Amino acid sequence: MNYLQKLISKENLSLAEAREFMLSVMRGEVSEITLASFLTALRMKEETQEELAGFVLAVRESAIPRGKDFSFDFIDTCGTGGDEKGSINISTLTALTLASMGIPVAKHGNRSVTSVCGSSDLLEGLGYPFPKDPAEAVKRFEEDKFVFLFAPFWHPAMKYAANVRKTLGFRTVFNMIGPLSNPFSPTHQVIGVYSSEILNKVAGVLKYLHLKRAIVCHSRDGYDEFSIFAETEYCLLENGSTSYHVFSPRAFLPNFSENEISTRTKEESLQKAKSVLAGELKAGTYAVALNSGVALYVFGKASSIEEGYHLSLEHLRTGAVQNFFNKLLSNFS
Repeated sequence: MNYLQKLISKENLSLAEAREFMLSVMRGEVSEITLASFLTALRMKEETQEELAGFVLAVRESAIPRGKDFSFDFIDTCGTGGDEKGSINISTLTALTLASMGIPVAKHGNRSVTSVCGSSDLLEGLGYPFPKDPAEAVKRFEEDKFVFLFAPFWHPAMKYAANVRKTLGFRTVFNMIGPLSNPFSPTHQVIGVYSSEILNKVAGVLKYLHLKRAIVCHSRDGYDEFSIFAETEYCLLENGSTSYHVFSPRAFLPNFSENEISTRTKEESLQKAKSVLAGELKAGTYAVALNSGVALYVFGKASSIEEGYHLSLEHLRTGAVQNFFNKLLSNFS
């Protein structure tokens, strides 16, 4: 049966059907008008976990091969973006914090779409050179236990959907696919999403991808990460099952205002990021400490989010993250 017709009839695709359709997209075999119609019908029907998992598997299969598997566990902190908060890039600073604490991190990311400063914008601004090819990326990851995976390089086939996504002008399933498509296939992940309504759906996809442990989160004040201002809803994936939780920072975090982590320009975002790396006790440092604590909990290095937060904050205060980042840069020279 025609997959588009199924969606128009409000019928769900199987995982295999979703994977087959997306593979056709990634090969450039689907016309722009058909893809636009497909994405619109899917948005109106709402995608299922099985459909999303099939799409993600196809995008991963179509990525540039990394060349080898890894014998150790590692994590990614890539989120969907789209919260339109204009905050500093917490997920990238969290990734650097974790790596400086000895947690291997393969950070998947892209340029800014809705934020002031995306992952690649931040790292470029800080002087971090992206690996030139898969072999160098693997080498950097194995030696440094940190690598940045620039999404457009690893997923060139996404170009076939780029014009349609831009023309449609509304959020499509591709907004969810990005953080699920890390070409290194992490064993653990923390994913911030743009709406609490998709927490369980995204967590379910991570189950299909056989992650060992993961958290999918959205704060009640609208952030696609754990908020230092309000409660955060999250789904925890462990042992093949998911559970829903609510986390409150009020018991142990100081009071801050949102403008302390918001930015209006890329330059301002870079300056605030540098203060976090240096361990200055400002709102951004506490936000990164909290989200690093979440990742430590996911990775099994802390017994709770709160314990992970305290470990991360103390580590940040020493300036160890800045020292680690300086070492990263020196390894490229």
